[in-house]
Amino acid sequence: MKISRSALKHNSKFRISGTKPSPILIFFAYAVIIYVLSLLISVIDGSWRAAQETIDALLNGVYMSSAEIAALVPEPSIGSLIFQLLIAVMMLILFAGQAIYALKVCRGEKSGFKDLFEGFGFFLKIIWLHILTYIFTFLWTLLLVIPGIIARYRYSQALYILIDNPELSALECIRRSKALMNGRKGELFVLHLSFLGWILLTIIPFVSLWVTPYTQLTYANFYLALADEPAHSAEPTEE
Repeated sequence: MKISRSALKHNSKFRISGTKPSPILIFFAYAVIIYVLSLLISVIDGSWRAAQETIDALLNGVYMSSAEIAALVPEPSIGSLIFQLLIAVMMLILFAGQAIYALKVCRGEKSGFKDLFEGFGFFLKIIWLHILTYIFTFLWTLLLVIPGIIARYRYSQALYILIDNPELSALECIRRSKALMNGRKGELFVLHLSFLGWILLTIIPFVSLWVTPYTQLTYANFYLALADEPAHSAEPTEE
């Protein structure tokens, strides 16, 4: 049976308005953390300094070539590369944390800021899942772009499956995602397209504060519908 996009979105709006603390606040906190971590990476690799000097040169009427800009970025050291890798891993785990939070909200369970960090409890599987998903998607992309896109949709539910079943291997989560998405990839594609207007509106300041929780909760609801677990109609519990 076809999944109702309107029902998914209606439930997401209901959760945003009825959940305490507000999903808008939680996803804003997530965005701030990711921004700070991204800023740390740019400071460590020297790109922040290069950007500042480039802007200063432009303001002074001096044009710098791409070679001159590249020369401003120092050669990375082993220590800086390791630190950047650690930050990238933290970002992956926090991404899983926002998915954990979204699932809890859609199920009407007790949820809050601490959910963003729950992924650290099984971070090795999260990292391995991302690595395998990237490898499989990349291999399909080597054939053509379209097979790569299809593969991305095929594996799209693997993270949710791992969150619900942390005892499973990453490979098994990928297999189960393939099974769940069998005949459903087009529905998810259309669901993504339905948010295009909202995504374009994010160029307006602060609109993303609404769009991000709205889309993420809807995608979590899509997974619950695939898993034959309808979202609860009762008002979410408060923390």
